[in-house]
Amino acid sequence: MKILVISDCHHLLEEEAKKLERVEYDICFLLGDISGQYLDIILKYIDKNKTYGILGNHDEFGILEARGIRNIHCKLIELQGLKFLGFEGSNRYKKGNFPMFTQKEAIKLIKRCPKADILISHDSAYKLYADSKDLAHCGLKAITKYIKKNKPILNIHGHQHINSNKMLNKYTKVICVYRAVVLDIDTKETNLLF
Repeated sequence: MKILVISDCHHLLEEEAKKLERVEYDICFLLGDISGQYLDIILKYIDKNKTYGILGNHDEFGILEARGIRNIHCKLIELQGLKFLGFEGSNRYKKGNFPMFTQKEAIKLIKRCPKADILISHDSAYKLYADSKDLAHCGLKAITKYIKKNKPILNIHGHQHINSNKMLNKYTKVICVYRAVVLDIDTKETNLLF
């Protein structure tokens, strides 16, 4: 299975997005922080029937649904025998009506989520990239707890503005996506598109 993953496209050129029309994939996940104008550009080149999304900490509520994209925040979907769970937003580091949670709010919310093979999130596990003083990038304790309890094979996330692969708790490969990659589920390898 090949997954097209797009995240954090704060500044996107049409010629970059045009590369998406040549990509072969089974499912596409939008991981958030893709403003309306950039989301509209992306949607010209991908198959909406294969696309699911979650919101990032800069997104407006309803941006996905207004464009016919299925929001999978706290929802489980199944494809080719694999269960995917979405979890949107980030640690709350600023005021405003954006998808952000306090650490306690996120823990309470994720406790109600079912077990999945692959966790799709906007933010990362807690302290995976930054310490607790960096409120915007310290991650969510809820994601760490979910991974520890449910041992998904993958956690695919954005938010950190890097592309990286890490192992967490010996069970879960964590793949951070910045902009657009194709992920091969069998090999766990990523191919950067832009």
